Amino acid sequence: MVLSSIDVSFGAYSRAPPSPLGPTVNDDNLTVEKVTEGLEFPTSMAFIGNNDILVTEKNTGRVMEVKNGQIQSTPALDVQVASAVERGLLGIDVSKHPDGKTYAFIYYTQSGGGEDGDDFKLGVEPAGNMLYRYEFVNGKLINPSPLLDLPANPGITNRSDHIGGKVAIGPDNNVYLGVGEVGGHRTLAQNNVNGSNADGTSGILMVTQNSQVVSDDPIFGESLPLSIYYAMGIRNSFGMDFDPLTGNLWDTENGPIGADEINLVEPGFNSGWALIQGDESDNILDNGASENDLVELGDGQYSDPEFVWEFPIGVTDLKFLNSGKLGDEYANNMFVGDINNGLLYRFTLNEDRDEIFINGTYVGNVEALEDNEVDETPENAVITFGQGFGGITDLQVGPDGYLYVLSHKGELFRILPTSDVKTDISQPNGVMNSSSTIQNVSINSNLNGNYTPAVIVGIDGDESYSPNPIEISVGQTVSWFNGDAISHTVTSGEEDDPDEGVLFDSGAIIPYEDYSLTFSEPGEFDYYCIYHPTMVGEIIVNSSDGTFNAAGPESLAPQNDESSAGDESSAGDESSAGDESSAGDESSAGDES
Repeated sequence: MVLSSIDVSFGAYSRAPPSPLGPTVNDDNLTVEKVTEGLEFPTSMAFIGNNDILVTEKNTGRVMEVKNGQIQSTPALDVQVASAVERGLLGIDVSKHPDGKTYAFIYYTQSGGGEDGDDFKLGVEPAGNMLYRYEFVNGKLINPSPLLDLPANPGITNRSDHIGGKVAIGPDNNVYLGVGEVGGHRTLAQNNVNGSNADGTSGILMVTQNSQVVSDDPIFGESLPLSIYYAMGIRNSFGMDFDPLTGNLWDTENGPIGADEINLVEPGFNSGWALIQGDESDNILDNGASENDLVELGDGQYSDPEFVWEFPIGVTDLKFLNSGKLGDEYANNMFVGDINNGLLYRFTLNEDRDEIFINGTYVGNVEALEDNEVDETPENAVITFGQGFGGITDLQVGPDGYLYVLSHKGELFRILPTSDVKTDISQPNGVMNSSSTIQNVSINSNLNGNYTPAVIVGIDGDESYSPNPIEISVGQTVSWFNGDAISHTVTSGEEDDPDEGVLFDSGAIIPYEDYSLTFSEPGEFDYYCIYHPTMVGEIIVNSSDGTFNAAGPESLAPQNDESSAGDESSAGDESSAGDESSAGDESSAGDES
């Protein structure tokens, strides 16, 4: 069976575009430097030496080596991947051994037919979600050894999401792998009391570097695969790291229609999915479930997240800055990225380092975050450390102590002190703008005055877009400026409308950027935000004589003007940092599957 299209809602996986001004951080003593560009949908990276990085590409199945800012012409590895929606080459980490050997641990959806993308091109069932160990020798990854062979749903593409993908070598030298629910599995690991046995989905799995069970007394049970679970009940995660001071594991988790999380993952952690998302008391899934309703396996135990965004941001990677190179105030801080907004967040911990504590080093309404929840979009600005990167897929700390940021658009950046910037930079575009925060930029200067300005205010029903409705004449342009602290879209139709986005779709309009659209036919146009479907608006386009003409949908022909808004990709080109397969929202975060 040939699958000619991908069965996901229009507008899903709308990822933040880079800022046209370049990425910036909110500290004038720091700047952003571009290391390289030209990678093809990179998902993860790992350092094998100073200025020497291995980067995975989701859809090509290639691991590219970036040495001194230059992408090497020959891949270190090229495997055949199933790549529909969130499948593909997803995660990598490396381990160096005293005998001089370097091993890379790589997680990917293995093609069932030996051709990249044959799952959505030809309907070929993937062979599985695989964790392999390779040896790195002379620029090549060789001697593959399978560590884990995990389920991958058949080639029907509306079940090819929530694969997870983060790989991390722990301080105990064991391999940790984050796996999502993989297309909606409902086993004991997803807290389905009537479900089948856990199958390696919805968990953080832990094995030795030789694929052995780590403990003689496993946390959740003695039989495989329960014996390799470190945590369970995880919907989907693209980020985890170990606190360099305590060794505690932390992760991120994507919610369905909100409740993106940061968790302290203690051994036996049960995150609650598919009965609880976000704080238990918030009942975001509207099912009244409590901790008492969760599956009890071994020493598993539920705990609420340490931080929650009530609206979806598409949270991705999490990294502790185990360095003082950016300044003592940032040493051992937690940094988190997202895919929807292209924002980089900073978090500080309490004295015991078991809770997030937003302290006096932040600017803005800090008191609003005392509950460790972002309830309103302006609160997001308090924890925003950087912006304009485009959708962030990975964060790493290099041997130089700087923070590296990987973008889905194929760009790799590093954040460093302005005083450390060298004048002989060989990177493709050198140093980005280093102003503290992006200020409101003027709406598209190419419109020559023949436009109606509008502002995206925030998540506030039919008052989210101002003015609403907007009334114009044929041939005029509407230019929406996003004045909110997170991304939004201007997408024709409404949620669950089969024709949503057919007439126009802005993609992600990042904070303080604009999107312009010229209407060439009269008509009445409803629109909404795919991230936040309660945001709705209307455009009334009158004919040239000033009268309204109710035209049928087939005659409505708005024209996109040049805009800074985001792009849409076909489903065969989706990111592992995407978390949306049905109407609603991730883009990356927030789906309702």
